[in-house]
Order: sequence, then C-alpha cells, then structure tokens
Amino acid sequence: MYSIQEKLDLLHNEIKEMGGIIDLDWCGKLLYTYYEHFNDNHPRYRAGSLLAFWGLLLDWEEESGFPFCTGIEEQDCHHFDKYLQEFLTYSSNIKKQYPNIYLAIVESLSQLDERDGWENEFPNIPSGLFNTARKKLLQNGVEKPSDDVYENVFREAEMPY
Repeated sequence: MYSIQEKLDLLHNEIKEMGGIIDLDWCGKLLYTYYEHFNDNHPRYRAGSLLAFWGLLLDWEEESGFPFCTGIEEQDCHHFDKYLQEFLTYSSNIKKQYPNIYLAIVESLSQLDERDGWENEFPNIPSGLFNTARKKLLQNGVEKPSDDVYENVFREAEMPY
C-alpha cells in the first residue's frame, strides 16, 4: 500500500517526465484515492490531490483516456462520484486556498458536463449529486481561465514542471 506522499512524488516525476499532466498512467501506477485528501491537514497533500483530480478530468476532457469507473464494468479506475462529492464538500475552502486549482477543476467539470453530460457517462450515479454540483459550481456560469491560471495550478500544488 502506497502513501499519499509516495503517490504525489510519483505524480510529480510523471509530470516532469511527460512535460504535463495529460496522458499519465492514472489507472496503473497513479491509481490512488486522492479525494480522501481534499481536506488534508498537510497542504501539499491537499493541493497535490486536487491537482490529481484535475489531471483525471483533463484525461477525460482531452479524450486521451477515461480514468473513471462507469459502474458498467469494474476495473482499476477512479470513482467520479467520490471525487465530485468531496470536491463539493470542501469547495469553499478549496476556492479560498487554491483559487487557480479550483477554477481549473470547475472549468473542466463544466466542459465535460456540456460536452458529454455526466448522467450519460455515469448512469449508475444518482442524478441528485450532479444537480447539486451544477447548482453549487456551475449555475452562475464558469469563468474561462487565462493561460497563467494553468501555470499557477502547478505552483499552488508545489509541483512545477
């Protein structure tokens, strides 16, 4: 069993090696329950876990992979409902502590919901969770991040590449 520290060190190395956060081995060597650390007392663990969530979303958004379990087949994958629920639970604190990470995640969530529809991708997740997310995160529109936001995401997560 790997610790969050070990997984974040591995993530940092993968980001440096790949030159970014897209197309990483999310369902292999980077498989971990990062959402459990969205409110961790250790700032690096909290920020690094949020960075991992954004990376998972980007893989889906860029269509380079689909790292989430759909409920149809079980395999080594991440549980979108758990990530979304934890993000919603701590979203106010995340927005204050890591405004760039927050903005990047919300923008990705918005793009994915518009393009694919969460209910279409995850038919086994109750739509109430999605409705809550839309109301809490997306109802007032989503600000399009500037290019420097993405650079600042890595700074906030203490993972420059």
